[in-house]
Amino acid sequence: MLNHPVKLLFVFISCSLLIACHKAPVLDNKLALKIISAQQTPSGYTISIVTNNPNARGDNARGWNCNDKQAWVDAGVVSCKKAGRSGVYLKFTTEGKALLMGKPWGDDILRNARVLAVAQSIQDIVSIEQVDKSHAIVNYSLIYDHYTPFANSQLKNIIRLNVAQTKQASIVLKDNEWLVEQ
Repeated sequence: MLNHPVKLLFVFISCSLLIACHKAPVLDNKLALKIISAQQTPSGYTISIVTNNPNARGDNARGWNCNDKQAWVDAGVVSCKKAGRSGVYLKFTTEGKALLMGKPWGDDILRNARVLAVAQSIQDIVSIEQVDKSHAIVNYSLIYDHYTPFANSQLKNIIRLNVAQTKQASIVLKDNEWLVEQ
Protein backbone atom coordinates (compact mmCIF):
# COMPACT_ATOMS: atom_id res chain seq x y z
CA MET A 1 0.00 0.00 0.00
CA LEU A 2 1.33 3.43 -0.98
CA ASN A 3 1.74 6.03 1.68
CA HIS A 4 0.21 9.49 1.49
CA PRO A 5 3.28 11.48 0.27
CA VAL A 6 3.81 9.04 -2.61
CA LYS A 7 0.17 9.42 -3.68
CA LEU A 8 0.48 13.21 -3.60
CA LEU A 9 3.70 13.05 -5.61
CA PHE A 10 1.99 10.85 -8.22
CA VAL A 11 -0.96 13.29 -8.53
CA PHE A 12 1.41 16.27 -8.77
CA ILE A 13 3.52 14.64 -11.51
CA SER A 14 0.40 13.59 -13.46
CA CYS A 15 -1.05 17.10 -13.36
CA SER A 16 2.30 18.63 -14.34
CA LEU A 17 2.54 16.31 -17.35
CA LEU A 18 -0.98 17.17 -18.47
CA ILE A 19 -0.31 20.90 -18.23
CA ALA A 20 3.10 20.64 -19.91
CA CYS A 21 1.77 18.52 -22.78
CA HIS A 22 -1.26 20.69 -23.53
CA LYS A 23 -0.70 22.64 -26.73
CA ALA A 24 -2.79 25.35 -28.31
CA PRO A 25 -4.89 24.21 -31.25
CA VAL A 26 -3.17 24.49 -34.62
CA LEU A 27 -4.55 27.39 -36.62
CA ASP A 28 -5.77 25.87 -39.86
CA ASN A 29 -8.38 27.00 -42.40
CA LYS A 30 -11.24 25.24 -40.61
CA LEU A 31 -10.43 26.78 -37.21
CA ALA A 32 -9.79 30.23 -38.72
CA LEU A 33 -13.17 30.13 -40.49
CA LYS A 34 -14.88 29.11 -37.25
CA ILE A 35 -13.20 31.93 -35.28
CA ILE A 36 -13.92 34.65 -37.84
CA SER A 37 -17.50 33.48 -38.42
CA ALA A 38 -18.21 33.50 -34.68
CA GLN A 39 -16.88 37.06 -34.45
CA GLN A 40 -18.90 38.34 -37.39
CA THR A 41 -22.22 40.04 -36.78
CA PRO A 42 -24.75 40.29 -39.58
CA SER A 43 -23.13 42.50 -42.16
CA GLY A 44 -23.56 43.82 -45.64
CA TYR A 45 -24.81 46.92 -47.37
CA THR A 46 -27.15 48.97 -45.18
CA ILE A 47 -29.56 51.77 -46.01
CA SER A 48 -31.34 54.32 -43.86
CA ILE A 49 -35.11 54.43 -44.01
CA VAL A 50 -37.65 56.80 -42.50
CA THR A 51 -40.02 54.78 -40.33
CA ASN A 52 -42.77 57.34 -39.84
CA ASN A 53 -44.52 60.02 -41.88
CA PRO A 54 -46.72 62.38 -39.88
CA ASN A 55 -48.14 63.92 -43.09
CA ALA A 56 -49.10 60.83 -45.09
CA ARG A 57 -52.88 61.28 -45.00
CA GLY A 58 -55.40 64.09 -44.97
CA ASP A 59 -55.90 67.20 -47.09
CA ASN A 60 -52.20 68.11 -47.30
CA ALA A 61 -50.83 64.57 -47.71
CA ARG A 62 -47.19 64.38 -48.74
CA GLY A 63 -44.37 61.87 -48.60
CA TRP A 64 -44.85 58.12 -48.53
CA ASN A 65 -47.84 56.17 -47.27
CA CYS A 66 -48.62 52.51 -46.54
CA ASN A 67 -49.28 51.74 -50.23
CA ASP A 68 -45.71 52.78 -51.07
CA LYS A 69 -44.31 50.29 -48.53
CA GLN A 70 -46.63 47.41 -49.49
CA ALA A 71 -43.73 45.30 -50.86
CA TRP A 72 -42.07 45.36 -47.41
CA VAL A 73 -45.39 44.52 -45.74
CA ASP A 74 -45.94 41.62 -48.17
CA ALA A 75 -42.39 40.37 -47.46
CA GLY A 76 -43.23 40.28 -43.75
CA VAL A 77 -40.47 42.59 -42.52
CA VAL A 78 -42.72 45.48 -41.43
CA SER A 79 -46.32 46.29 -40.76
CA CYS A 80 -47.69 49.72 -41.66
CA LYS A 81 -49.95 51.40 -39.09
CA LYS A 82 -52.02 54.57 -39.13
CA ALA A 83 -51.29 57.09 -36.40
CA GLY A 84 -53.62 59.94 -35.49
CA ARG A 85 -55.44 61.85 -38.20
CA SER A 86 -52.70 62.08 -40.78
CA GLY A 87 -49.71 59.92 -39.90
CA VAL A 88 -48.44 56.45 -40.73
CA TYR A 89 -45.52 54.52 -39.28
CA LEU A 90 -43.68 51.28 -39.90
CA LYS A 91 -43.37 48.68 -37.17
CA PHE A 92 -40.70 45.99 -37.61
CA THR A 93 -41.77 42.35 -37.39
CA THR A 94 -39.51 39.68 -35.87
CA GLU A 95 -38.01 39.02 -39.31
CA GLY A 96 -37.56 42.77 -39.86
CA LYS A 97 -35.87 43.24 -36.48
CA ALA A 98 -33.23 40.69 -37.56
CA LEU A 99 -32.33 43.06 -40.43
CA LEU A 100 -32.22 46.13 -38.20
CA MET A 101 -28.68 47.44 -37.61
CA GLY A 102 -28.45 49.24 -34.30
CA LYS A 103 -31.43 51.01 -32.80
CA PRO A 104 -33.81 53.37 -34.60
CA TRP A 105 -33.21 57.05 -33.86
CA GLY A 106 -35.05 60.33 -34.11
CA ASP A 107 -37.97 62.00 -32.35
CA ASP A 108 -41.79 62.03 -32.50
CA ILE A 109 -41.77 63.89 -35.82
CA LEU A 110 -39.14 61.94 -37.72
CA ARG A 111 -37.81 58.48 -36.94
CA ASN A 112 -35.13 56.65 -38.90
CA ALA A 113 -33.66 53.18 -38.92
CA ARG A 114 -30.66 51.52 -40.55
CA VAL A 115 -31.52 48.21 -42.19
CA LEU A 116 -29.58 45.52 -44.02
CA ALA A 117 -30.39 45.66 -47.75
CA VAL A 118 -27.80 43.22 -49.12
CA ALA A 119 -26.48 40.51 -46.78
CA GLN A 120 -22.84 39.48 -46.78
CA SER A 121 -21.20 36.28 -45.54
CA ILE A 122 -17.75 34.72 -45.32
CA GLN A 123 -17.08 32.45 -48.28
CA ASP A 124 -13.73 30.88 -47.40
CA ILE A 125 -10.23 31.37 -46.00
CA VAL A 126 -7.79 32.52 -48.69
CA SER A 127 -4.54 32.29 -46.71
CA ILE A 128 -3.04 32.26 -43.23
CA GLU A 129 0.23 34.15 -42.72
CA GLN A 130 1.83 33.11 -39.44
CA VAL A 131 3.64 36.20 -38.05
CA ASP A 132 4.95 34.26 -35.04
CA LYS A 133 3.78 31.41 -32.79
CA SER A 134 1.07 33.54 -31.20
CA HIS A 135 -0.02 35.83 -34.05
CA ALA A 136 -1.40 35.25 -37.54
CA ILE A 137 -2.92 37.34 -40.32
CA VAL A 138 -5.87 35.60 -41.96
CA ASN A 139 -7.03 36.64 -45.42
CA TYR A 140 -10.59 35.61 -46.16
CA SER A 141 -13.20 36.30 -48.81
CA LEU A 142 -16.65 37.78 -48.30
CA ILE A 143 -19.51 37.73 -50.78
CA TYR A 144 -22.83 39.49 -50.97
CA ASP A 145 -25.01 36.40 -50.92
CA HIS A 146 -28.62 37.65 -50.99
CA TYR A 147 -30.82 40.70 -51.23
CA THR A 148 -33.20 41.43 -48.37
CA PRO A 149 -36.69 42.85 -48.96
CA PHE A 150 -35.25 46.33 -48.31
CA ALA A 151 -33.08 46.19 -51.46
CA ASN A 152 -34.54 48.18 -54.33
CA SER A 153 -33.93 47.67 -58.05
CA GLN A 154 -31.15 50.29 -58.11
CA LEU A 155 -29.18 48.41 -55.45
CA LYS A 156 -29.73 45.13 -57.27
CA ASN A 157 -28.24 46.68 -60.43
CA ILE A 158 -25.24 48.13 -58.58
CA ILE A 159 -24.38 45.36 -56.10
CA ARG A 160 -23.85 41.98 -57.74
CA LEU A 161 -24.18 38.78 -55.76
CA ASN A 162 -21.42 36.16 -55.35
CA VAL A 163 -18.52 38.48 -56.20
CA ALA A 164 -15.67 37.81 -53.75
CA GLN A 165 -14.04 40.60 -51.76
CA THR A 166 -10.87 39.92 -49.78
CA LYS A 167 -10.63 41.04 -46.14
CA GLN A 168 -8.03 40.59 -43.42
CA ALA A 169 -8.22 39.69 -39.74
CA SER A 170 -5.51 39.58 -37.11
CA ILE A 171 -5.77 36.50 -34.90
CA VAL A 172 -3.74 36.15 -31.69
CA LEU A 173 -3.16 33.32 -29.25
CA LYS A 174 -4.26 34.22 -25.70
CA ASP A 175 -4.42 31.63 -22.93
CA ASN A 176 -4.09 28.77 -25.45
CA GLU A 177 -7.06 30.04 -27.45
CA TRP A 178 -7.04 31.78 -30.83
CA LEU A 179 -9.02 35.06 -30.82
CA VAL A 180 -9.66 37.84 -33.33
CA GLU A 181 -7.64 40.87 -32.25
CA GLN A 182 -9.79 43.98 -31.95
